[in-house]
Amino acid sequence: MTNTLKAEQLTSSKWRVLAIPFGGPFKGGKDLDGEFFSPRTDIKARWFKERPVIFQHGGDPQAGDEDYGTEEMDAAAEKDGWWGTVWLNRSARYWANVDRLLRAGKMFGSSGAIAHLVRKDRKTGEILVWPHAEQTLTPTPANPYARITASKALVGFNLAGIALDDAMKSILADLDAIADDLRPDLSTGGEPSGDLSAAGDVAAMKQRAIARATRLAALAGAIKHT
Repeated sequence: MTNTLKAEQLTSSKWRVLAIPFGGPFKGGKDLDGEFFSPRTDIKARWFKERPVIFQHGGDPQAGDEDYGTEEMDAAAEKDGWWGTVWLNRSARYWANVDRLLRAGKMFGSSGAIAHLVRKDRKTGEILVWPHAEQTLTPTPANPYARITASKALVGFNLAGIALDDAMKSILADLDAIADDLRPDLSTGGEPSGDLSAAGDVAAMKQRAIARATRLAALAGAIKHT
């Protein structure tokens, strides 16, 4: 069990993505394309056990269709849309760049579908059928609601049907992020980020952990006094 967990920590990174967000932040509750998903949208959730994760829908000239991992969709939608668990491959090309954007909160999701099976209401912009077949990582989303968060602890609460306020969700997300940074392989230098030395990576991870711990203390104090 210990070896299996350590191997998982070394080779993958677990994140949560709001892959199919209901509504959008722009006029009329739509996305930049003037469209929107709703609880009525049929995403063909049972068609695939896993979806591939790529960058910019494969359109980036450098990353191409590099395999960055897999996405496993939840069994049912939440009030804000369809969430999925994303397992990212640390050995992928440009991983350091992708990881840096993820940890800075500047990476979002964007779902791809089987184009010839997509059905939309052209008058309202509602997407009626969207056979979700691919998950993209992107810093320029059509819908900023498609957020990505390191929220492993939140998964258990969601599955148990336990409601949490935004402050507690933020605390759990930060705890998961700290756990990612302080994983067991740090004693050997962790995985190099490409443009930094292993020692530099470890130092950066420790600095992030300290910053998150400080923020957690502030959040905990705020909750205690409310």
